[in-house]
Amino acid sequence: MKRNWFWGLICILGAILIFGNLFGFLSFTFSLWKIIGTLICLSVIIDGIKERSFYSPLFGIAIIFYLFRKDLGFEDISLWLLLLATWLLAWGLTSIIRPRKRHIEIEDIEYSTNSIINISSSFGEKVQYIQTNDLQYVTIDSKFSGLKIYFDQATIQNQATIEIDGNFTGIELYVPKEWNVQSHVRAFFGGVDEKGQPSSSGYPTLNITGRVHFGGVEIHYI
Repeated sequence: MKRNWFWGLICILGAILIFGNLFGFLSFTFSLWKIIGTLICLSVIIDGIKERSFYSPLFGIAIIFYLFRKDLGFEDISLWLLLLATWLLAWGLTSIIRPRKRHIEIEDIEYSTNSIINISSSFGEKVQYIQTNDLQYVTIDSKFSGLKIYFDQATIQNQATIEIDGNFTGIELYVPKEWNVQSHVRAFFGGVDEKGQPSSSGYPTLNITGRVHFGGVEIHYI
């Protein structure tokens, strides 16, 4: 879908919501924030369907549901429990079905060649390849998303650090089995798992720190 068609449809949907409210076709109570929030969520839903991802459409629907919770008779529903259930559903469906991406669309794949790298991911799935001869420091900020990071084309001169800030997320780290990985991640309603057998002699060292809430970190030795 071309960008002008995409935003054109969003504006038309917004007009329908406003006209429906003005002329009584829609019985929901509207406000400026509801309209803006609904339009943003609709754009996220459409973009997620285009990207063949479960995360964006499901979270968009969940947030729209929360915006209109009073009109639907669910005034006391918890936002955090709703988001947790949505994340579990999206992660579960992705794990079972694994929808295939279009080969011509690679916006969710990135390559990094710097020694200090900042990675951010939210409401979707992302794959990142690290290609550097002097990996030193990596920050990961992941919220409501699935994230895969490949370090098999990276080199550590002495030691490097990965600092994770994750909420409602699944993070997979693919590291060379020769690296000495030291994990100090604090997990709340989640955990840290290791897959495969490392063959490290203690050098170089990769320190993994930070925290994960409602999610998990998997370290794959390759």
